[in-house]
Amino acid sequence: MTRHSTPVLLVSVLLAAIVWTSCSSGSDEAAAPALERIENPSLGIAIAALPTEFAVTSNQGSVLELSTTGEAAGGALLIEATEELDGGINLVAAAEAMKDWFEQQPQGQYFGNLELGTPTGPAFTARGAYMTDTGEVEELRVFALHPATNRMLRMTFRYPPGEGQSRMQQLAMVLGEIEAL
Repeated sequence: MTRHSTPVLLVSVLLAAIVWTSCSSGSDEAAAPALERIENPSLGIAIAALPTEFAVTSNQGSVLELSTTGEAAGGALLIEATEELDGGINLVAAAEAMKDWFEQQPQGQYFGNLELGTPTGPAFTARGAYMTDTGEVEELRVFALHPATNRMLRMTFRYPPGEGQSRMQQLAMVLGEIEAL
């Protein structure tokens, strides 16, 4: 083999590998089911591709409620929007006000706030736990800007206690799919 044929052979092998990979990954994509688009005109939003861990529980009027399914079962996510507002929207204040709310609930505990980056701008979370008639529940709330109007989106995700990390990932998947109608 000459000194110049080695790079040509290497490039040929790499190109063949790329073509083989793209052909085989294309067949996997064809086998994957299409993700469902969910629209709610009253809220003025759509979930472009509902993650497979979720199913629609209710989508009537200004109520969009999802539940987790399969191995992730046990969670309920409610998405709401405020009315159109005249002034600015203070997401930080809305999230920080949840501290008092959580602590006023029976056996309420407040776990803190986080700032998230989303396709529509910053969002802020508040997380805590409290006792209900059916037992302890953990709750993660997200406050975000509406993608098209001067409204605040509120997402309330309730799930069994101790599942905060995995549930945050699930909620982030939904939040990343929200778009304006």
